[in-house]
Amino acid sequence: MSAQGSPSLAAMYQEALLAHHRSPHNKREMTDVTGFAEHKNPVCGDHIRVMVRVEAARIVDVSFLGQSCSVGTASASLMTDAVMSLTVTEALAIVDDVEAMLAGQPAERLPEMLSPLRSVVPFAARHGCARLPWVALKEAVGRPL
Repeated sequence: MSAQGSPSLAAMYQEALLAHHRSPHNKREMTDVTGFAEHKNPVCGDHIRVMVRVEAARIVDVSFLGQSCSVGTASASLMTDAVMSLTVTEALAIVDDVEAMLAGQPAERLPEMLSPLRSVVPFAARHGCARLPWVALKEAVGRPL
């Protein structure tokens, strides 16, 4: 049985998502950014702003602000934890893995810390919520000020 199909793993992943929603990591304003992006999910109204500071091609700080559902907030919180201190290239590879996972494709390089996002895979209507901060990150690291 897949990890997504296991009731105990699904419950564990769901609880992990809710924990990140209740106490999101790196939800704060950053003033010394080198890039940022804002995105809105027109389906549900989620809105997020991702801010990054990149030095020598490495993400030295990342944060987010906005109003979103539990999935969107948790995804943003998990994202900031996962990409902090990575090179831009490494972070973009994770963005690709998240996209692959949500599309039901293998995502072997997906860091274990992002496993809670797997609980969203069976719910196509929530993919946009989970994807929103990752799309903003991709733009933020590619858009120098």
